[in-house]
Amino acid sequence: MITVGGFNTSIDKLVELDALSPGQVHRATKVSGYPGGKGLHVATAAAALGEPVALVGLIDRGHRAMFESWLAARGVTFHGVEMAPARTTDGLRTCVAVRESSGRVTEILEPGPAIDAACAEQMESTFRALARRSKVAVLSGSLPPGLDAQTYARLVSSLPEIRCVIDASGAPLREAIAGRPFMVKPNREEAETWLATPLDDIEAVARAAGRMADAGIATVVISLGEEGALGCAQGEILHASVAISACKNPVGSGDALVGAMSVGFSRGLSFEAILRLGVACGAANAMTDETGFFHREDVERLVPLVEVRRLS
Repeated sequence: MITVGGFNTSIDKLVELDALSPGQVHRATKVSGYPGGKGLHVATAAAALGEPVALVGLIDRGHRAMFESWLAARGVTFHGVEMAPARTTDGLRTCVAVRESSGRVTEILEPGPAIDAACAEQMESTFRALARRSKVAVLSGSLPPGLDAQTYARLVSSLPEIRCVIDASGAPLREAIAGRPFMVKPNREEAETWLATPLDDIEAVARAAGRMADAGIATVVISLGEEGALGCAQGEILHASVAISACKNPVGSGDALVGAMSVGFSRGLSFEAILRLGVACGAANAMTDETGFFHREDVERLVPLVEVRRLS
């Protein structure tokens, strides 16, 4: 089983319009909404490949039934930790992706509702209990107010026998790296921030991955958007990429990559095969309208087309 901590769950809305002009009134041509959050996308990606998955995340009373049924239909068991209604008037956050007819996507992400200490402790204890029964545990996305920046590092330290994967940014990522998880997956911008240096080409990204590995991380993967991903593990540095005919919605491709790689680790695949699968799933996600979703037949077609270049 794979356990995913996607604590800051959300309602994702995709708004489509002709062109976004700041300061102007817009009329959407289409709006769709569904359960979301980075961790949720990781979980559904892993489940789409046939792996048993448990997701731990924040929920409010009004959305629990919808999340449970929606995730169950996609093969994910949802362990929703309900926020105390007496402590907040907020429900789940809403994250909006605005897609223009040109294909450009602009994201607006709410921070999430504040949770109290009891809810925070239940979130962590639920994740720990499930992760101890798993081959791989993933901690993904931002943290709702009430969970401090050391949360991921604290959970990693409490699970020394479990392969923990971190996909985060800012202070939670920095703190988690210090805790030496099995794998971290920043994107290019997050890696640049952590290292305080620009990563203008693949060679610079490779050096950055090596520096992060030197910090005690067994596996470092830096996602690069349409350039694929670069991975460093066991002394190998590999760059994997694949071309697709049309990109509909790239949001969530990094999450699909993490979910797929977690499946590869749980199945004992080689690092090259794991990176190849992850990049194929990220590309397949970009080929669909829904955020964090792909068709398995697209993945099966793309896997053999992924080009892997060995840099060391």
